[in-house]
This record gives sequence, C-alpha cells and structure tokens, in this order.
Amino acid sequence: MTFKTRIALALAAIMLTPLSQALGADYDPPVYVDQAPDYVPVEVGSGWYLRGDVGYAFSHPFERQETAIDPLNSFWSNDSLFTGSIGMGYHFNDYLRAELNAGILPSNKFGDHQDLAATCDGSTLIRDANDDIVSAAATQNCDRSDSASNKGYSLMANGYVDLGTYVGITPYVGGGLGVAYTKYYRNLGARDCVEAAPDPSGTGGFSCDDPAGYGGTTDSEAKFNLAYSIGAGLSYQVTKNVSVDLGYEYFSVPNAKYVAFDGGLFNIHKGIDYQTVKLGFRYDLW
Repeated sequence: MTFKTRIALALAAIMLTPLSQALGADYDPPVYVDQAPDYVPVEVGSGWYLRGDVGYAFSHPFERQETAIDPLNSFWSNDSLFTGSIGMGYHFNDYLRAELNAGILPSNKFGDHQDLAATCDGSTLIRDANDDIVSAAATQNCDRSDSASNKGYSLMANGYVDLGTYVGITPYVGGGLGVAYTKYYRNLGARDCVEAAPDPSGTGGFSCDDPAGYGGTTDSEAKFNLAYSIGAGLSYQVTKNVSVDLGYEYFSVPNAKYVAFDGGLFNIHKGIDYQTVKLGFRYDLW
C-alpha cells in the first residue's frame, strides 16, 4: 500500500464517522406517551327538577246557605277557587321522588246590604212658627252592611311514587305534610249615613250627626296550622326534560278557622278542606 493510498483511506474514515453516528441515531428505540383520557362532562343538577301547577277547587268550604232576601236587601260575593303552587323536586330513582312547594289556596269575599229604618241620627231644616228656617233633630234610614273574607297560603313537603310507564303515561300516588297560613276577617253592623241637600225652598235635607258613619264591629284571626294532602294523577313526558301531569288532590287544614254565610249569619267554622283538580308542569335539570 502506497503512502498516498493510506492518506486517502484515513480521510475517508474521518468523513464517514459523523454519517455513521447519524445512521446509528435512526435506530434509537421509540418513546411512547400514554394518551390522555377522554373528557367526560359531569352532570350538574342530575335528579333535580322544577315544577309548577294550577288547580281548581270543585269542592270547598265556601258554599253558602241563603234564605229568602227582602227586596230591599242584597247579597254579593267574589270567590277565587283557583289554586297554584311552585317548587322544586328530586328523583331518588325511577319510582320515588320528593318535592317542596309553596302555594296559594282558594279565597273568597262576601257581604250583604240591608236598608234599615231610622237608624242614622242627624238633623233637617224646617220653618218655625215665625217662618224662620231652623234645624231640628231627625233620623234617616241607613244602609247597613256586613262583610267577610277568607284567604290562605301553604308550604308543603310532598312525596310521590311513580307506578311505572305505560304507553308514555306514568300513573302516580302521593301525599304531603306542611303548614298553611290562613286568615279570616269579619265586619258586622257597619252603617253608612248619607247626607242630603235642602230643597229649593231651603227646608228639608239631612245632615248626619256622624258623617263618617259607623264602622261596625270587626274581628279576625291569622294563624299557621298543620296541613296535609293526598293525591293521585297521570304524568306524560313531552320531551327529555319536560313532563305534564293531570291530578287530583285532597287538601286539609283541620284547625283552621273561616267565616261562612249561613242563612244570613256570618258564622265562624273550624276545619278547611278542598278537593281540587290540578294541571302540573315539570322541568328536569339535566
């Protein structure tokens, strides 16, 4: 081997050394990185739902007993037999659920008017023996009125058992326990004295001794009492989150007091109960 050949081989070895290192790097073992798990969203509010309903009391304690009323007398009433409630509930499973509801109970107002003879004291203008106009004591018929009102509100914890779903319809039964706030008001014997102007001659007319009238005697009671309910109905799921139901409810407040019109008398009774038909709406929070 000549000297020139040795130099050429040495130069070739020097030039090929980086290439061999690079080729060796291509065969390093691959590095594996575990893939991050897929994101699974957490359901917020799963099992909870909002609800509301409206109802009509087809049986209630406000039916009145009227007797024959004198033509000069009249009776009036304004009953609101609709109910309503809103609240929130929770599904424990496919069969059990519970709710907390606040509601409005049926209410009513009523009264009568009577034309009473000579019950308002006052004075009228007359001419005396000297033909002078003077004041003289007099009485006048008055309009007497009696009136009363009843109203109430409720706060109930209810539980229901769903009895399975058949062709999209779920029958249920349930009941509740809570408190009801009821209030009655009664006003008896109020009188209204109406003044009248003298005639063109300057005589007659009527001036009341007490133009403000007589307020009568009043009494009332507002109280919280234990209340309970039982009911049943049918529910239908309209969409994934929305359901409607039609149900019956018996609602009772055994110790509550109310005013009733009993043949012309405004009597106090104890024990309020209603039977209502209700249309409800539920919205599931998921």
